[in-house]
Order: sequence, then C-alpha cells, then structure tokens
Amino acid sequence: MILTEELRQEKKMEFAKSMGHLVSFNIQTLALGMTRYSNRELGRMGFSLQLEQLPILFIAYFCADESPSQQNIADLLQKDKSGVQRSIKTLERDGYLRIVNDQDDRRKNLIQLTPAGRLVVEKVQEAAKTMDHVVTKQLSEEELTQFLSVSRKISLFLEQQF
Repeated sequence: MILTEELRQEKKMEFAKSMGHLVSFNIQTLALGMTRYSNRELGRMGFSLQLEQLPILFIAYFCADESPSQQNIADLLQKDKSGVQRSIKTLERDGYLRIVNDQDDRRKNLIQLTPAGRLVVEKVQEAAKTMDHVVTKQLSEEELTQFLSVSRKISLFLEQQF
C-alpha cells in the first residue's frame, strides 16, 4: 500500500475517531507530539541529542557529587540497564559524559558529566523553559492549572500501581 499524504491523514482521522475518547491514547499522542517538537527544537538550537537522552544527563548533573553508576541511572529511570548503557555510550562518544571505573568496585562503571555535558544541561534547561512557554501559551491559566492537576493525579495513580 502506498501511503499518500491524503491517505495518511484519512487513516489518522479514522484512528483518532476510534481511539480519541481514550485517556491512554491521548496521553500517548501528546507525549509523541511533545517529543517530536522538542527534538526538532533541540536540533534547531544546535544540540546533537534527543529528548530521550536528557534524563541521563540530568541525573549525572544533579548527582554529580556521587557519580551515579550505570545501574543507578537505570534504576532511577526504571529502564533496563542495556538500553541505558547504549545511550550512555552515545553520550560519551559525543563528549557529554565520561565513564570511569569505581575505585572500590572495578565491576562498576560510574558516570560523570564532562564540562560540555554540564554546559548542555544548563542550556537545555533554558531551552526547555522557552519550549514549555511556547506550548503552554496555547492554554488559558485555568486550563494549564487543570491540565497540570489532572496530569499529576494520573501520574500518582500510575506510580502507585507499580
């Protein structure tokens, strides 16, 4: 099947009509849209990383005094170690992280932010505020307050399920 733009839009509308009343569908659609928007904006701003990599950099940034291990990062992100390890290798290759052996336990790899990584985290924090403002200015103050309240309520419920 050749997917023309017209056919793609038609199928997208059919799917939305069928699934659009489901909270899970809407949250997933929102998350995908925010990820695509954020990745595009990060690239436009000159960053060579994806939104999915940022939590690793932020953990290394905010845990700099303790130098978290790869396992610590995987646990904090609730992701498998191998997936986190691949992202860490990419971030190391790009000069944002440094992997060092733990002096007390040579089997452990500790993750440290490089000066370039620290600079990127600080710039991304500012960029995130700008991107957030662009998106949230589409909402009234009341809508934003309600959205944040409902989002937190759903997040809390889901956290309690695990």
